[in-house]
Amino acid sequence: MTDELQNRDEQEDTMPGEVIQFHIVLFECAMNVFKALLEETGTNRTLEAIRPLNKYAGGILASQAKGRFDLKRIDAEAVAMPYYWCHTGTSGGYIKPMEIRDGKAIVELNFCPTLVINARPEACIAISHYAAEGICEAVNPDYEYIFTHHLSKGDDCCRYVVKRKSDKFSLYNLGRVERTVPVPRLSLEEQYLISTLVCFGQLGIMTSASVGLIGSERTMEVGAPLARETGLRIGNELKGSGAEKSDLSIVRDKLDFICSALGQSGTPATITDSSIEKEITDCPLQEYYTQFPFWPQGIPEVCKHLEGVLNGVCEAINPDYEFAYDRMKTKGDANCHWVIKKKAERAKEETKKEAPKIVRV
Repeated sequence: MTDELQNRDEQEDTMPGEVIQFHIVLFECAMNVFKALLEETGTNRTLEAIRPLNKYAGGILASQAKGRFDLKRIDAEAVAMPYYWCHTGTSGGYIKPMEIRDGKAIVELNFCPTLVINARPEACIAISHYAAEGICEAVNPDYEYIFTHHLSKGDDCCRYVVKRKSDKFSLYNLGRVERTVPVPRLSLEEQYLISTLVCFGQLGIMTSASVGLIGSERTMEVGAPLARETGLRIGNELKGSGAEKSDLSIVRDKLDFICSALGQSGTPATITDSSIEKEITDCPLQEYYTQFPFWPQGIPEVCKHLEGVLNGVCEAINPDYEFAYDRMKTKGDANCHWVIKKKAERAKEETKKEAPKIVRV
């Protein structure tokens, strides 16, 4: 058995499969926004906007790891540990024990969620490289991460070396192995924490960077086709091979399932006349984002992107209907509330709203 497979098998209870699936969907949404922003503003401007946000995220990860491992040292192992811990979770356990070689820490993993969603290679810089800078600043700024291999670029692994900035480094001579550091065993709580930091965090960071660069309206406009594409794929997977349109009860059950998998809670989705509605009282996305000083009320553009995804799901299951939020916590409402209606009915409602009033004199 390889080191990676053994480490994967030795992990404790794992998150439910549907939760993992929809956390990856959130990460896919983050990469949708990232891809659209790259195409809209170019690589340099996009990365410049994301860098300070992911450095901040790296600092948060370092703080979490310090508490988890009681890090009192400031050597290469201590600087590498926050990412080693994080990547144990994001790699699904497909990670080798950290090696300490001549005072340097070396980590190698064989799976990355960017591969599942075919993310742009620039995502490795935007996320991993910049978060690593934040980790170094938080633990020991005399050290640095050197990324030598990337799965997203066709390498057989992702590998990084943590070393003092003043130390010499050769890709062809990493030094002798002094010892190895066992792969952390992750509790179920830690798996949720890491998944939240990565999936929720990156969706917020990419969206926030986009809004800062091109504004809210344009962010939603350029991201809409990708959100719909993601939703159509999910909807077709949930619907199965049947080609016929599903009735309202199927639409209700699938959308309720997605909300539950995303950790949202509230009233059950109910069918009234020819529509479906649901109130969301608690949402982990809202709770997560409001922890940060720059997102005091959350990020409404994240909710709008998810609205586009869920509308795509609805369209795939029954194209006669569409999904929309009519209330959002991130816009100041007490709770979130969504409604699924026939497209024709919603179009009539919009026409009535826009119709000019006749003033009689």
